[in-house]
Amino acid sequence: MKKILSIFIFIISILAFAADDIKLSGDTLKQGGFFYIEYPADKNYTVEFKQGPKNLEAFIYKNKKYVFVPVHYSNPVGTYTLKVLDNKKEIFSHLIKLTDGNFKKSYIKVTKKMSEKRSDTNLQAGADKIAEAKKNSEKNKLWKGKFINPTNVKENSNFGAMRFVNNKVVGYHSGIDFPVPIGTPLKAANDGKVIFADHLVTTGNTLVIDHGMGVFSSYSHMSEITVKVGQSVIKGDIVGKSGNTGFVTGPHLHFSITMGRTAINPYLFMDYDILGDK
Repeated sequence: MKKILSIFIFIISILAFAADDIKLSGDTLKQGGFFYIEYPADKNYTVEFKQGPKNLEAFIYKNKKYVFVPVHYSNPVGTYTLKVLDNKKEIFSHLIKLTDGNFKKSYIKVTKKMSEKRSDTNLQAGADKIAEAKKNSEKNKLWKGKFINPTNVKENSNFGAMRFVNNKVVGYHSGIDFPVPIGTPLKAANDGKVIFADHLVTTGNTLVIDHGMGVFSSYSHMSEITVKVGQSVIKGDIVGKSGNTGFVTGPHLHFSITMGRTAINPYLFMDYDILGDK
């Protein structure tokens, strides 16, 4: 799995710096990846990275603070500056190298009626509802170990693929697709709490699980959701069944992992134990 091994350099070694024990998980990543900063829990630093989300939040875990910095898959390749500030005074900076995600292209053809399900209005309405559900997310780390494949099959559509619908570019693939028949039981990828379970025009029956510290997994196009908002789930629990609801060309599960509102390559959590015991 050379491709996977090259995705996540920071798992192998963590960079430590003199400025108040600030640690950086790595300084090279691919588009659609992320890195994190670690520092003492009694510090109130501000982390700035213009290629990441604004107002990055710090989470406490094992007497340390962690700030996750996801980088959207559409960000241009380049070298960018990370800054850490203490009371608006810069105390640390480091260059972060963003490399090509080597995303493939994906071509699909749909009817006009199906295409309308993916309209800008419907996409925004769905994004707004899920963003609202994420507002009061769990601050503590809920996940344990690696995330699992919610199905028992291999994906057939990769993360980040440039999407052409009826020969028109409509964006990039925000997750991975698993080609499973309607009614296939789906498993929770890791421990967490259900924060959204409803029908959306574009993604159909959609489930979102909060795994804590700003990490969420999402399951789309389901035929049935068997858990409720507020319910806690354990890795491997059955949370529903696959389907073909919403904008689809056939039955499948669209699975994604986000940090806040930014989609990242799900394999970063499926192949590596993030913040696992060292």
